[in-house]
Amino acid sequence: MKKIFSLNEKNRTSVLFNFRLRFIALIFFLVFIIFFFQIFNLSVLNNIIYQTASENNRIINIPLYSNRGLIYNENGDLLVDNIVFQKLTMVPGPHNNFEKVLEEVREELEISDEEIQTFKKSLENRTYKYQPITLVRKLSQEQIARFSLKKSRWPSVKIEAGLMRHVLDGSLYSHVLGYLGQIDIEAINSSLEYKYPLDALVGKAGIEKFYERQLRGSVGYKTIEANVHGIEVREIRTTSPVKAPDIKLSIDRELQVIARDSLKDKKGTVIALDPSTGLIKALVSFPDYDPSLFNLGKIEKLHEIISNKDAPLFNRAISGNYPPASTIKPFLGILGLNEDKLDWRTEIEDKGSFQITEGGRVFKGWKEDGHGMVNLSKALIESSDVFFYQLALKLKIGEISNFLMQIGFGSLTNIDLDNEQSGVVPDKRWKLGNIGSSWYLGDTVNIGIGQGYMTATPIQLAVATSALANKGDAFQPRVVKKIGSEETARQLLYSIKTDSNNWKKMESSLMNVISAWNGTAHNVFDPKGPKIAGKTGTAQISSLSEEEDYSIVRQESSRRDHALFIGYGPVPDPSLVIVVVIEYGESGSSVAAPIAKKMFDHYFSSKL
Repeated sequence: MKKIFSLNEKNRTSVLFNFRLRFIALIFFLVFIIFFFQIFNLSVLNNIIYQTASENNRIINIPLYSNRGLIYNENGDLLVDNIVFQKLTMVPGPHNNFEKVLEEVREELEISDEEIQTFKKSLENRTYKYQPITLVRKLSQEQIARFSLKKSRWPSVKIEAGLMRHVLDGSLYSHVLGYLGQIDIEAINSSLEYKYPLDALVGKAGIEKFYERQLRGSVGYKTIEANVHGIEVREIRTTSPVKAPDIKLSIDRELQVIARDSLKDKKGTVIALDPSTGLIKALVSFPDYDPSLFNLGKIEKLHEIISNKDAPLFNRAISGNYPPASTIKPFLGILGLNEDKLDWRTEIEDKGSFQITEGGRVFKGWKEDGHGMVNLSKALIESSDVFFYQLALKLKIGEISNFLMQIGFGSLTNIDLDNEQSGVVPDKRWKLGNIGSSWYLGDTVNIGIGQGYMTATPIQLAVATSALANKGDAFQPRVVKKIGSEETARQLLYSIKTDSNNWKKMESSLMNVISAWNGTAHNVFDPKGPKIAGKTGTAQISSLSEEEDYSIVRQESSRRDHALFIGYGPVPDPSLVIVVVIEYGESGSSVAAPIAKKMFDHYFSSKL
């Protein structure tokens, strides 16, 4: 019995052992099946997915950029070039101890905190994994030497060549050319058709800004294979960018030089243009600045320019708002003729002052004793204020403002420069909305001599003067004559309508402003020189009470009158219009007109 029990115990143990063995074998089999399936899944089923991920890690499309287009003047002189500089770039990544390398390079090359902050900001906005980020935009020779000794320690950091904008003539063309500046992230993100690099310099003013799309060219691409440091291993394919076109300006160098030299120690602007095309021959605003200081990023100098109280960055030629003063009189004369408010024989007596009603406000003329009996021609030649006070009242503000708006005042000329201003042509609605009060007859009287609330930009005056020169037509002003091989097109801006007799007598009157003994610009008359037509203006910027004396007021220079002159010639086939505005210059005759005379003389003598 004991033996039988022993046998049963052995059988039970054997069965239990076999069961456990089979169970363990089954577990090993299931683990093997799962392991095998995972290997099969990784190597076969997901092979395409992982292969694609691997390719994305090492295959990079690098944008290639065209050299920025060059800029020339009308004489063919190179004005803006591209010069080579060396910059330091870094490819941050998980395999190159980026933070440690950055700190080492920073210490070795003495990189500024500002440059580090700019680098980190660019890093946050990079568009692909191995995109090189500029660490130092312009390396010094000492930095290049230091880096060359230790570059093997930092395979993800390298020196690259770049191109920097260089203006050859300093500040001579500053307000025409403009300057470049660092692009911001918003501009990068909003540029859908052109992929800017993170460290791109783009036009911020002038031609550089207005023609940014043309000057930057197109984007090409180079496809490369890179290692874990982002360093190129091999080039796969390249699509070259299309070269950016060069730009030729219509600016005449000698006229530009004369204009700028004439403005030294003054604040103001000079514009010269060809009335038959609208092409600008000279455009100077002073004070000015050297655009290369912006292009090269010289921070200390930039702070000086920006903080300068005389505002050298301000383009007075297209953004300055000045009372047009007596330069508006020829246009109001044409309006009066068109509206039959007067003819060339109409006379009034100018006693030196004018009152709307007896006992009311006295509006003084510039000549205390008056001009005696004057008609339209004499009123233009001697610049009678009283004549135009009365004419303005006959016309009324509605007619005046509508006409001035029709001939470009109060609106942009759309010159191909940035930040143009429109000036102000006031009327009843404008005054109520902007000043908060009703329109008075005295406001209309002031408009008659280009004072009061009215302002105009020098470029508006230049275009309007070209309409006088052309006897009607005014063309849109532009400074670019050619883009690549393609000429820019002339465009009609507006046309002043009046009969041929009016044009003939208007031109004769404006010529007599200079040639007649009693003309306000007779001081620049040259009987042997070309025939010039013009009009002076003296813009009052401080209202004087009846008791105030200007000789006392002028002792404060910021309250002195502005000096203006508009002119064209040679008559009868004018090829040049010149406008001069001198801030606080006081006399259009003695300050502004001589500058225009010098430019006319040079331009016409050079064409002989």
